[in-house]
Amino acid sequence: MDFTDKEKKYGLIALGVVTAGVIGYFVFRSSPPGKTGASADPTGNGTVINPGSSYTFDVNKTVTSLYDAMRPSGTAGWPLNPNEREKIFAALEKVTATQFGQVYQKFGKRSYNKTAGNQINYLPITPLPLEPLDVWLKNELSYEDYRLLQIKYPNHLP
Repeated sequence: MDFTDKEKKYGLIALGVVTAGVIGYFVFRSSPPGKTGASADPTGNGTVINPGSSYTFDVNKTVTSLYDAMRPSGTAGWPLNPNEREKIFAALEKVTATQFGQVYQKFGKRSYNKTAGNQINYLPITPLPLEPLDVWLKNELSYEDYRLLQIKYPNHLP
């Protein structure tokens, strides 16, 4: 079947309109309810805390939860502490960027053995260095997990 030049022109225009529509759909569609950033963000808080929730931010509780998750030996996936990643992300689940600033400041600098991922000092002659929260998180999490937190809290995690 042969098409005239005019039919070919209209066919190409129709194909272009359909292609633009499909691309536009995927670019501009909204996320399903309750799925805002959840698939790529294990902290689960997206950018806004649900105003209807009963969540109350407690900086001391968050710092304690993070410290308790990271204090034992081992990094993410280490056999002695396999749930460490989950505990860290659970502690930060509803923490906003502004609140993370308070957590970071309250955590301060604490003794940390970067080699063993704990607070055990194998050379008791010298004290362990005091390290801030970003150093703890960088050593306790995989690169990908730490990168997620860097994106979430860019003002505090280099």
